[in-house]
Amino acid sequence: MNPRIMAGRRFREFVTGRAFLTLGFILLHIPLAWLLIQSKAVATFHLFIVICFGLWWAVINPRFERLAMVGGYVVSAEVMWRMMQVAPVWEFGKYTIIALFGIALIKNGRLQGPILAFVFFCLLLPSAVLPMVNVDSSTLRGDISFYLSGPLALAISVWFFSHVRMTGADLQKLMIAMIGPAISLATVTLLGILTTQTLRFSNNSNIITSGGFGPNQVSATLGLGTLAAFLAAMDRSIKPGLKTFLLLVTLFLAAQCAMTFSRGGLYMASGGIILASFYLIRDRRILLQLIAGIAVLVLAINFFLLPSLDQFTSGALSKRFTNTRLSGRDRIAEADLQAFTEHPIFGVGPGQARIYRMKLFDTSAAHTEFSRLLAEHGLFGLCAILVLFALALQHLRRANSATGKAVVASMVGFSFLFMMAIAMRLAAPAFAFGLSALSLIPDPVTDPETEKHRSSQNINPPYGARY
Repeated sequence: MNPRIMAGRRFREFVTGRAFLTLGFILLHIPLAWLLIQSKAVATFHLFIVICFGLWWAVINPRFERLAMVGGYVVSAEVMWRMMQVAPVWEFGKYTIIALFGIALIKNGRLQGPILAFVFFCLLLPSAVLPMVNVDSSTLRGDISFYLSGPLALAISVWFFSHVRMTGADLQKLMIAMIGPAISLATVTLLGILTTQTLRFSNNSNIITSGGFGPNQVSATLGLGTLAAFLAAMDRSIKPGLKTFLLLVTLFLAAQCAMTFSRGGLYMASGGIILASFYLIRDRRILLQLIAGIAVLVLAINFFLLPSLDQFTSGALSKRFTNTRLSGRDRIAEADLQAFTEHPIFGVGPGQARIYRMKLFDTSAAHTEFSRLLAEHGLFGLCAILVLFALALQHLRRANSATGKAVVASMVGFSFLFMMAIAMRLAAPAFAFGLSALSLIPDPVTDPETEKHRSSQNINPPYGARY
């Protein structure tokens, strides 16, 4: 065959191939970050387009695996939209997940779902009536929106993903969808570091290196992107070049996550990666890839990334991450437990534990979702926590492959660590926990290992068929 024809065919295959599309999608989010900073109109248009696509697919052609990718993109872009002040309401990310997934479920007639997810949310409703006695209607609406939208998004996400069946290729696309906005967010934080006049580092989180926004939320979102990039890199079907690129993306997101000086995001990502590796290492097909990938990350972090960042921060970074203080979260949890002790049955109601926190720690915000559930929902909150753990175990048992269990464990681990650090201030923990309910099915081209699980559709029918 003519060499020119062969070269042209290879070029067309590359341009339309998975690697090129992945590279293009991720890299385009770097200039997008600059555009979002420069123009609020561009940021508003970006939000508008994403939501329009999501609603269109939810209403007109609700393919669940595609809508899951939109949900992943929204979750990863939530902090960016808050940062650019274009979100119509503060809880926009949670409301969007609830709306998109809810519409798709109703449109498809998937009205039956995991009963435990509904029980989890319903357990939190009795306490919602308590503040009606001594709180004005405006404050009550704000508290219910802030504190119950997260649990509702979690319940809806579990309901939605319990009907989702994804191949490994679909899961890879979902991870890439989550990486894109995280790259934009990391670019914004990097630009902030490079352009600021004066940088001071201390033993606290740094709003300047976080793009001028809340370090906890920025760090958590970058942590989610780091975890998604690692899971995408561990896909055994991708070529070495793309795998190397995704590992570099993992390092970049981890570096920007560390530079926020908010430790939570890296802890969440590390916890998810460790839990995923625990199951991935059992799959002999990707064992060597996993070992090589982790070795590359460890060597790069220890011998290049950490020394460089520590030198740039004059040693402040290592001091920050070797500091084991809880930043007052223990005092906040103590206040929550005091509220639970005094009001053990129904708790004090959504948002009302702020009174106890102000007394003990001079802050009104909840940082640990589990202690908040006890304080504001009493024994009903305790039951909700137990239901949440039961759901996590149920999802892990349903997964019938090493990759499936790795996804479940990593997402549940990320979600729980998120809720322990910054409660449910974002849609991320709700989405991540919901994602653990999906069913992974073999790709059309299977090998002997995945062939054993081809009967998974009969082994693990949708929740609606079991309840």
